[in-house]
Amino acid sequence: MRLYKTELFKLFYNKIFKIGILAVTGLILLYFCFAEVGGEIATVDGKFYSGYEAVQINRKITKEFEGDLTDEKVNQIIEKYGLPAKIEENMPGWRDGNFLNDFVTEYFTNGAWENGVLPTEKYSLEETELGKFYDEIGKTPYLAYTRGWKVFVEILQFGLILGSILIICEVSTVFAQESQTKMLPLIFSTQEGRRKDVWAKIFASFTFTVFIFAWIVVVSLILCWMVYGLNGFNNISWIILSQYMRRPILFLKYLGILLGLAFQAFLSLCALTLCVSAYQSSSFGAVIIASICWGLPALIRIFFGGIIWIIVDSMPIFLIINVIINDIYEIWYIVLGISICFALGCLVKGLVFYKSKQFS
Repeated sequence: MRLYKTELFKLFYNKIFKIGILAVTGLILLYFCFAEVGGEIATVDGKFYSGYEAVQINRKITKEFEGDLTDEKVNQIIEKYGLPAKIEENMPGWRDGNFLNDFVTEYFTNGAWENGVLPTEKYSLEETELGKFYDEIGKTPYLAYTRGWKVFVEILQFGLILGSILIICEVSTVFAQESQTKMLPLIFSTQEGRRKDVWAKIFASFTFTVFIFAWIVVVSLILCWMVYGLNGFNNISWIILSQYMRRPILFLKYLGILLGLAFQAFLSLCALTLCVSAYQSSSFGAVIIASICWGLPALIRIFFGGIIWIIVDSMPIFLIINVIINDIYEIWYIVLGISICFALGCLVKGLVFYKSKQFS
């Protein structure tokens, strides 16, 4: 336990961590404010709102219609707010819409701003994907302001990418630093060094990784809760029925798989980085090699397309990308198994090589 605490202290009191965690948190906040909150728009009674004000307006008007979704309620929304029809080049979404009539246009009409198609036909609930899915599960659709969950998924991905970089920079030094500072012979000359120090470093590294993951999730969740609220958790909304994933899926299940695979991605990255660190004799070299290993699957996917795609998609860099999660959703358990085997392989290989250094 003493060695574990010592290794943990070295990781958390490193200047790289202190600067890195502030940078990660600050960049998440900036992305949240400018890319997410700053991009929110709403048009109500002919008046245009944007940014934080638009978020509050969308929350307010949705509160009035919150509850079971029916054809009558859809008609009331159209009667009160109309259907959006304004599209601007290189600008996302309907420029004269709000949360409610955007939702109605998305699921109850043939309108699609992505293709420049104006809404000209309206469908009843039973004719829509939304209605058909709820008929299958025997429940009634529920309307709520779910923008908070959509933003959470988006900023979580951004935060996890930043967190991955921080893990590489920190964990890469765990074993490599001992070789660089010539401390390896001294460590292996003691009984504790031979039997316990290696495991202390490994457990401390994984503890550090879990902390980074939890920090990013909590920060992202708090930001979304404070600004958007977290309504609509139990219903399926356009967060799932998006351009990336058209099939209806209960959000609770989707979120569980998303967070589970992202958590495994961090553990797998930690194992990979420890393996690289064990093979390197300098911290700088370990960071560079670990970064290359982390990013290499992206190049493989670009240049080799579908070849061994399931293995490539099981790598840490892809398990935190929302689009990839949507692609592998039906076989997520296979991808998870491959990722776990990869992590264990890296950990064992690095451990065996590092311990063998005592004989060199």
